[in-house]
Amino acid sequence: MSRSRSFNRFHRYLARQKRRGLRDVLPKFQDPREQQQNPADSSDEMLSRLSLREVESDLMEAEASASAAVTATTTAGAT
Repeated sequence: MSRSRSFNRFHRYLARQKRRGLRDVLPKFQDPREQQQNPADSSDEMLSRLSLREVESDLMEAEASASAAVTATTTAGAT
């Protein structure tokens, strides 16, 4: 590759990187198609959050029942 061709390619690359950086920072130059990728219906996200909460509550209930069982056995063994 000749020197001038590689020089031009490099500067096109730098210009592309600069444009991308500016688009990320300046909202009026952002591509509207990128904003449309987020679905208007967030039911999948909501369902995943609810399932995580359910799992967390199940774990907390299991820990509470396990600690209650340990407490019951230690108090029964002490009497």
